[in-house]
Amino acid sequence: MIEATRPDAAPPPDGTPAEPLDHLADRIRGGAVRLAAATAAWLRLVADFDEREGWAGVGITSCAHWLAWQCGLTPGTARQHARVARALRKLPVIEEAFAGGELSYSKVRALTRVAEPATEAELVEFARHATASQVERTVRAWRRADDVDAGRITDRRLFSWSFDEDGMVSIRLRMAPEQGTDFLAAIESLAEREARRDRAATKRAATDPGGGATCADPEVVPLGVMTERRCRALTQLAVAAADADRRAGDPPRREVVVVVDAAVLADDEAAGRAHLEGGPAISPSQARRLACDAALTVVLTESGQVLAQGRARRYATRAQRRALLVRDGGCARPGCDETRIERLHAHHLRHWLSGGRTDVSNMVLLCDVDHGLVHDLDLVLTRPGGVLVATSPDGRRLWGPAESNRVLSLVPRRFRGTAGADDAVLDDLLPAAGTLPAALPTDGERMDLHHVVWALMAHRDVVRRRAA
Repeated sequence: MIEATRPDAAPPPDGTPAEPLDHLADRIRGGAVRLAAATAAWLRLVADFDEREGWAGVGITSCAHWLAWQCGLTPGTARQHARVARALRKLPVIEEAFAGGELSYSKVRALTRVAEPATEAELVEFARHATASQVERTVRAWRRADDVDAGRITDRRLFSWSFDEDGMVSIRLRMAPEQGTDFLAAIESLAEREARRDRAATKRAATDPGGGATCADPEVVPLGVMTERRCRALTQLAVAAADADRRAGDPPRREVVVVVDAAVLADDEAAGRAHLEGGPAISPSQARRLACDAALTVVLTESGQVLAQGRARRYATRAQRRALLVRDGGCARPGCDETRIERLHAHHLRHWLSGGRTDVSNMVLLCDVDHGLVHDLDLVLTRPGGVLVATSPDGRRLWGPAESNRVLSLVPRRFRGTAGADDAVLDDLLPAAGTLPAALPTDGERMDLHHVVWALMAHRDVVRRRAA
């Protein structure tokens, strides 16, 4: 091991002597061990909480849902923690190594995807001598091999998209062969149709005496032109499919929404902003052009149109739903992350049949699940100070900033700086002092992935045959 020393390192600004780097490295490694052990103990709490359904409450659909809401986790991270916690209940060898600080959470998360009680001991021994990256690669290869054996390899479909730093949209698509060939054929057909029309227009211009200069070889098409044609073809297919076969009861068609300050539409240099909802900023000229497109919805954030419809209409208009989405950002229930407009309902705070007005101020967006709960449980909704509060018929507050229901009462409320010195929450999760290793195993030797996967799966198959 090569130790890095920096005798010329500048001391901290407060003048105290800098901690030697080898001591700092030891503290970091030791902290990683304590963090792994504490995470193992925390996941035991999560598993017990999940098994006893302590998360159950109005609008809470799972333990992962509760963790995302109450522990500040993203939904994906919460689902992974809940999955690992449940899996460790059936894998005592992995749990013991995890609690003893011998395996990191990254390794345990990977192992629990493939481990069984009969094979976990060998997997733990392998993970002790491999890096987290090597464990992850091995598990991925193991699962791919299992999928091939089970005939599930064709079910690895994928559709993902993102905005790049320059505002362009990147789409990643993985389809079954028969669907993919139909998809490509449709795009190439539309692109070729446009190319043929362009060639015909070029030939007509060439025979026109007043047509001016034309391309010497109309059959040679630059790559950029074909790329642009294919992108337009993909857009045309998507727009046409969204408008086709509309039926009663279908969710509203998702729209492109431009949020723009009214001053920006009138003056390029005016202070304000213009952007695609959920996407990048756009220029004032682009906003003005999009505002003229009937296929798009523009929400003015200043001096906009009057959205109140009073008692003349019972259901929210499209403009009102868009205004609600801009205001609420999605489902207004605390802890719900639903933002898809087709899954959201404009709910009257005071029911229309009871004299409530169909105004934005009297409505709130709720997702399918929460909207059903409000009606099924006869919840009373209010928005004091712009914050949604739900109260049950017997007066219990279920949603809102001052919740006192059973779910939130499980976690004592604390505010920054109020924890006492004796509240050693992390220490309570750790084993006794002196029982943890000084650092996590870090062999990290080069690995023959195919050999490792073959050996582990061969052992798994032998164990299964003996058990049968």
